[in-house]
Amino acid sequence: MSQFITVDPLTRIEGHLRVEVEVENGKVKDAWTSGTLFRGLELILRSRKAEDAWLVTQRSCGVCPIPHGMASSRSIEDAYKLKLTDNARLVRNLIEGFQYINSHLLHFYHLVALDYVDVTAVAQYKGNDSRLNEIKSLIAAGDTAPFTPRYNVDYRLPVEANIEAVAQYVEALQVYRRANEALALLGGKFPHAMSMVPGGVTVKLTPTIISQLVGYIKEAQDFIDNKHIPLVLAVAPYYLDYGKIGVGCGNFLAWGDFPDASMDPKKQLLPRGAIFGGDIANVVEADIEKVAEHVAHSWYKGAEAKQPLHGETEPEYKSFGEHAKDGEKYSWLKAPRYDGKPMEVGPLARMLVKQDAGLLNLAQKLNIGPSVLARIAARALEAKVVADAMLGWVTELKLDGPTFTAYNPHSGEGHGFAEAPRGALSHHIVIEGGRIKNYQQVVPTTWNGGPRDANGVRGPMEEALVGTPVKDPTQPVEICRVVRSFDPCIACAVHVVDLENPEKAAAFRVV
Repeated sequence: MSQFITVDPLTRIEGHLRVEVEVENGKVKDAWTSGTLFRGLELILRSRKAEDAWLVTQRSCGVCPIPHGMASSRSIEDAYKLKLTDNARLVRNLIEGFQYINSHLLHFYHLVALDYVDVTAVAQYKGNDSRLNEIKSLIAAGDTAPFTPRYNVDYRLPVEANIEAVAQYVEALQVYRRANEALALLGGKFPHAMSMVPGGVTVKLTPTIISQLVGYIKEAQDFIDNKHIPLVLAVAPYYLDYGKIGVGCGNFLAWGDFPDASMDPKKQLLPRGAIFGGDIANVVEADIEKVAEHVAHSWYKGAEAKQPLHGETEPEYKSFGEHAKDGEKYSWLKAPRYDGKPMEVGPLARMLVKQDAGLLNLAQKLNIGPSVLARIAARALEAKVVADAMLGWVTELKLDGPTFTAYNPHSGEGHGFAEAPRGALSHHIVIEGGRIKNYQQVVPTTWNGGPRDANGVRGPMEEALVGTPVKDPTQPVEICRVVRSFDPCIACAVHVVDLENPEKAAAFRVV
C-alpha cells in the first residue's frame, strides 16, 4: 500500500518549495514539486525602458542576482548587436566568478552539509578553538539554531569528521563574506550590483583594486583547495549509496559562461552544449530555438508550449486539492523542455558538458554516476576551476582600457545567456522604440524544479526523486538530500506581485 509524504516548505533552500512523493514498499514511486508563490517580474517589466531590466531582474534573487543582471544586459546587447570591449568582458567574468565562489560555498556548507553532518558531535570537542567551544556551549544550553530543526537520522561520519566539518562551516562564513566584499568592490554593492549595464561595465580600475582582487581570489583558492574539496572527498565514502540515488532524467543542458576574447560559446571556460539519454561522453551543440516552455501543469493561462522570446506569463491559479496529483495544475513554475525533453541544469551539467577530467576521474574512482553525490562533487570542483581562472583574468585587465560600448535605444529582439551557480539561465526581450514589449526569464530552477509537461513527463527533480529509498516516512531526510543536491532557488523561479496593483511589487511589514 502506498502513502503520501509532503514536505512543505522544504527548508535550507532559497524560496518556498513544496515536495510531495508517493512512497510504496519503502521507495518513492512518484513525485511532484510545486513552486508556491506567483512569478511576476515579466509583468512588472512590460512597457518599461529596456535598460531597466538589468536592475529589476536582479531582484529575482538576493543570493545570486549577478547572473540575472548579466543575462539581462546580454539580451539587450544581442537585440542591439553590441560588441563588448575586452576589459568589460574580463570585469564581468570576475564579477560572476566571485558570485560562483560565494554561492558554491553557501550551498555546500550552509545548506547541504547539515543533511550529513551531526553538529551535536561538537559536544565531545575538547580543544581550544573558541568558535567550536561557543557552539559546544550552545549545544549544552539547547540553543542550536541555525543548525536545527532538521531530520535527525542517518548520520554516518565519525565524531572527528563531524567536528572538522562544523569548524569549516564557521570558517566558510568568513570566506563567503570576503567574496561578497569583492563583489561590492566591482559591483558598487552586493546584492544587486550596479555596474553590469547594457554595453559593458561602469567600473573604474585602479592598481589598488587590482591588488585587492588578487588577495580575494588567493584567499578563496586556499580555502577551496585545502578545505572545501578535501572535506567533500572525506564525506563521500560514508555516503556512497548517494552516488546511485537521485539519478534524474539523464539529459543535461548548459548555455555556458565566462567567455574568452573570441566570444565563441563553445570556447568559454564553461562551454555551451547538451547531453541526452545519459550518454555523458557525447556532447552536442545547444540551440535556443529548440526550447519551449509548457504550462499544462502550471498555474498560467494557455495550453501551447512557446519559445521563450514569444512566451506569455498570465497567471491563472487553480487549487490542486489534497494532493498535487488530484489537480491538473500544481505549480507556479513553468516546464521548460529542450527539443521536447526535460533537461537537468547546474554544476553537474556544466562539468559534464565541459568533459571535466577531475569530475570524470572522481566518478570512476568512486564508481558513481549522475546522482546526489555527483552534484555535490561537481560544485566543489567547479569552484576550483573558476577560482583558478580568475587570476588569469585579473592579469589581462588594462587599467586604461575602455569598459563601455555606447548605443542609442531602438527596437530589436534578443537572447541573453548566462550560467547562474544553479544552472542554465536565459533572458529573452522584445524591444519596441527602446521599451519592453515582452520579457521572459527561463531560470535554472524552472528547468530543474518545474512540473510535468503537456505529455505528462516529469521534471528533472521529480524524476530524480523516483526510486529514492525512504527509511522513515516521518523523517524523510532522503527526499531532502535529493532536492537540495539541485540547490533549488524558488525565488528565481517564482516572484511575488500584488495582483490588486500589478505594476508594483507587493509590500510586507516585518515585525
